[in-house]
Amino acid sequence: MKVGFDPSRCSVSALNSLTASTPIITRRAFITRIAQTGGAAAAWAALDALGATPLAIGADHQYPGAPALPAGIGRGKKITIIGAGMAGLVSAYELGKAGFSCTILEARSRPGGRNWTIRGGDKIVQTDGSQQALWPTAPHLYFNVGPARIPHHHHAVLDYCKQFNVPLEIMMNDNRAALFQDDAAFGGKPVQAKQVINDMRGNLSELLAKAMSGGRLDGAFSKEDRERLSGMIGAFGDLKADGKYAGSDRAGFITPPGAALAAGKHREPLSLSELLKSDFWQFKASFGEGPEQSSTMLQPIGGMDQIPRAFAKRLAKVIRYDCVVDEIRKTVNGSKDGAKVVFRQSGRAATMIESDFVICTMPLPVLAKVPNDLAPEYKKAIAECAYTKPAKIAFYTPRRFWEEDNAIYGGMSWTTREITQILYPSHGIRRRDGVLVGSYTFGLAPGDDMSQFSVQDRIAKAIASGERIHPGYATMVKNGVSIAWPNVPHNLGGWAGWTDDQRATSYRTLLAPDGAIYLAGEHLSYVTGWQEGAIRSAHRAVEMIGKRVQA
Repeated sequence: MKVGFDPSRCSVSALNSLTASTPIITRRAFITRIAQTGGAAAAWAALDALGATPLAIGADHQYPGAPALPAGIGRGKKITIIGAGMAGLVSAYELGKAGFSCTILEARSRPGGRNWTIRGGDKIVQTDGSQQALWPTAPHLYFNVGPARIPHHHHAVLDYCKQFNVPLEIMMNDNRAALFQDDAAFGGKPVQAKQVINDMRGNLSELLAKAMSGGRLDGAFSKEDRERLSGMIGAFGDLKADGKYAGSDRAGFITPPGAALAAGKHREPLSLSELLKSDFWQFKASFGEGPEQSSTMLQPIGGMDQIPRAFAKRLAKVIRYDCVVDEIRKTVNGSKDGAKVVFRQSGRAATMIESDFVICTMPLPVLAKVPNDLAPEYKKAIAECAYTKPAKIAFYTPRRFWEEDNAIYGGMSWTTREITQILYPSHGIRRRDGVLVGSYTFGLAPGDDMSQFSVQDRIAKAIASGERIHPGYATMVKNGVSIAWPNVPHNLGGWAGWTDDQRATSYRTLLAPDGAIYLAGEHLSYVTGWQEGAIRSAHRAVEMIGKRVQA
């Protein structure tokens, strides 16, 4: 999962400019400021109210499919693929259909790379120590260490799930029943997401309504537009007839509606000043509206690794496990470019494999440490790319307390503490026990790096922070395990963190092959951190090799 935001665009200055005694603003500026303060959903609602929404239905469904190479064009051609992650598996599968003889060298004893699912009894080895998941064994007791969701518009990965009959289920990503907790706001107590989000919308809508009633927008909109916008603002924020926000059923109830005369009473609204004390408005309150996080999200039944397992069944004769690559070299036979890879399998003596092409899908921090004779500009580009430092912590829970005590079924609770969030499983609902992700930190900033702490310290921090969200947490979770991706051998990081400047230079260098050596992986896509990016990158490498052979 990739997350990014710019807090400077999320200030209240846009609201101040709407309510201050300034000249009338343009229609375009009005919509822009709504987007800055209320998010994409608010801006879209405003456009819709004005009858100005673009007709973009189905625009994200334009998936061309995997490259369709002519049958048999790869006969007599050998390809060595380094890594049995999603990019490597897809490359071997598609090239194999065209007759290429592929060999995958995988350093681990399993396929999938960062697509990794842990179950009861599994051993976890990192550079900072070993752990074991001391959980019972059951189909619903698993922990997706890497990718944990598939967006509905990631058509490449969904297409392979369909081809290979990998059954899917809904993954609840954004849950209004989950909790927001901030030591600096709300008295440090957790507040339901529905209250934070809807009280925020109500307060913002009241400010917009004031700007409308003050006449400052009269010159920007027609009378009909102003009437429609007033209606939209009132509906969006659930305002009273006088344009005031006095709380809403959407934010939840103090006493819920019931039978007879039990009409119910909604919660008193959180004030805008109290909402501004926390940082939830920066991106957490609108997280579920991001392009890669919005509903519907999906997951394979039984764990995310069902996808690489499906590939591995079809590539059983192609994958060689426990093969650590020592060198990657170019070869030239007359006018023909080739490549060779030196590797060791399970502690045996070094072995060399020669081939017409190599597709290297190693994460760039790992590739940077492998001796090679890539071009200097290639080496420079590889070294320049910094990777994120995400970490996850999971616990076994004998009782699904979040369901029984809080009616939370899937989704995530957010906190300003260093664990960032707690993720609740969307599978195994109403079962007796479960596996809870007690922390997921993204590792996007220098201070957001759990890998700097020991395994024991990470778990202790997760328990302490979890206690602030769920009182009694320490007694309800047990047998924690922690994975910090910078400490995972053969990864040494999460996903590529290209800067805009690097995208225009180093990134473009790596898109082209160096002789017979091609690179592929999520790091060579604009969907970094997602399986979709790895698959689309593999498709591109396959297509380039196909065209080269045909030429």
